[in-house]
Amino acid sequence: MHKMYHTHALSRLLLAAALLLLVIMTQSTAWYVLLMVASIFMLRLLDGHWLTSIRLLRLMRWFLIPILLLHALLSPGQLLWPELVAFITKEGLMQGLRLSLHLAAVFFVAMLIFRLLRRAEWLYYILLIPYIGQRLAVYVWMMHSMKINIMLLLVDLRMQFRLRKDLKCSALLLMSAFQQTLTNAGDHAAVLWLRWPDALAPPLVDETGRSSVQYYLMSVLLVLLAWGLFVQVFL
Repeated sequence: MHKMYHTHALSRLLLAAALLLLVIMTQSTAWYVLLMVASIFMLRLLDGHWLTSIRLLRLMRWFLIPILLLHALLSPGQLLWPELVAFITKEGLMQGLRLSLHLAAVFFVAMLIFRLLRRAEWLYYILLIPYIGQRLAVYVWMMHSMKINIMLLLVDLRMQFRLRKDLKCSALLLMSAFQQTLTNAGDHAAVLWLRWPDALAPPLVDETGRSSVQYYLMSVLLVLLAWGLFVQVFL
């Protein structure tokens, strides 16, 4: 376990909120790149290896490449290579690149935010939300318990598709996967109901952990920076 988890949970929550404000408020491409790179390196520190970051980068390419191509080919503007059949405009390429970097920054910051707090700590703070805390906690518990079943279902779906290699069967496979997911959700909901209210008891969170002045100061500075960017852009 990384030493960051030995700090107070509230300081890590403030850091997550500050990163979220920064990635939402900023309109600068340089900030998008900075936040994305910083999030990748912080994920590397938390995991102790690069496998998670590499896996996330491979996943993001399927979202970013189509966005970049569609903006470059369909946006009006100055043609970069008029002699080519594919009309790529400078404005479309820049707009697609900017949007792709923004989505990538939001994605990696979101992944980092979910990793800054442990599951018990997330549940603890969710339950503290007035009025809606108890309702949200039910779905969080179900999502966590269904995660393994859904991963196994996806692996089985991939193996069946590779064995059959027939696009005509893909619709039937997807329908079967949806039905199994709904069945599993019903089973997990029944188990959760039988464990009520123990299943939704507030998780034990060690609030006696040492407070990290560095993380508190970093969080406060990032929040102030996000507010300054908001004032500069929107006011």
